[in-house]
Amino acid sequence: MAENNEDRSTEDLTEEASPYRLEEFRRKGMVAQSREISGLVALLAAGLATYLMMPDIGNKTAEFMKEIFRTDLTSRMDLTDMKILSAPLVKALKIAAWVCLPICGFGFIMGALGSFAQVGSIFSTDPITPDFSKIDPIKGFKKLFSMKQALDALRIFFKVAVLFGVAYLILKSEIIRAPLLQFGEPGVFVLLLGQMSKILFLSLIMVLAVFAGFDFWMQRQEFMKNVRLTKQEAKEEYKEREGDPAIKARIRAVQREVARRRMMQAVKKADVIVTNPTHIAVALVYAKDSMSAPKVVAKGADFLAQKIKKVAADAGVPLVENVPLARTLYKTVKVGHAIPRALYQAVAEVLAYVYRLKAKKL
Repeated sequence: MAENNEDRSTEDLTEEASPYRLEEFRRKGMVAQSREISGLVALLAAGLATYLMMPDIGNKTAEFMKEIFRTDLTSRMDLTDMKILSAPLVKALKIAAWVCLPICGFGFIMGALGSFAQVGSIFSTDPITPDFSKIDPIKGFKKLFSMKQALDALRIFFKVAVLFGVAYLILKSEIIRAPLLQFGEPGVFVLLLGQMSKILFLSLIMVLAVFAGFDFWMQRQEFMKNVRLTKQEAKEEYKEREGDPAIKARIRAVQREVARRRMMQAVKKADVIVTNPTHIAVALVYAKDSMSAPKVVAKGADFLAQKIKKVAADAGVPLVENVPLARTLYKTVKVGHAIPRALYQAVAEVLAYVYRLKAKKL
């Protein structure tokens, strides 16, 4: 089964992938998913974490800046006084770790959940297993300058241009208001900066959401196109999953022949054969001690009916012509099943007639 469509004409891929093929690709870790959606969820989670931690970040940053400004860095220092510089540096690194670790960790977890929401639970080592057959410099060079790579580059360029355009329009409208605050309180400027950052972040998130939705649709379409089959591959897959139709037909023919032989053996032990008289034959058997009602042990039409009558005649089983009863038995009662209650009277009359014939012979 083909793993990809690189060496096949897309015009030949006319058959949709079966559930078996999709499940096989899924076991190999090959599914339709958008990395942009996972990235968007991670970015949104990181932004939310930053927003919730902002008061503490502001307080710690303010305390750190006060400590820096209180430090006397104007005096001449030698190597033994480097601890004056190392202490603030260590504290700065601790603050940075305190800020970055929760934000990055929350973003990573939510990004992973975003991927899980798209494809569900998958564990496969196939994507990370080295495949040296794919190491082909010529094919790699062709892929580098393929139409797909060109379209991907164009899409990235367009996305970056749109993001920069949206950011420029928002910043431009906010910066125009900045000179009005030069004589205001510092807190007002900080408040404006925070408000501007929130508007910018949410606007960019909405733009990225549109691109992520389009990317998911594109990835889904491309994946379903890549897993399509040619007509020949579809036939081979059907044979592999369901079995060769010719072999299955042969098996069914053998099964029918075995059932027919078994049925002919049962005809020899029947009590009576009810006929049409030429087109239908139904064999009945009744054992008063072990059966609650007569049972059909064989039936057939046309050629098979003639064969049933011949076997019955050779075995000395009486044939009784009863057109309505023969047709009803043939249409409504399966081989091996007892007759319905509605036919008790008609069958009883036939059996009584047969028993009278046997009694006369004796």
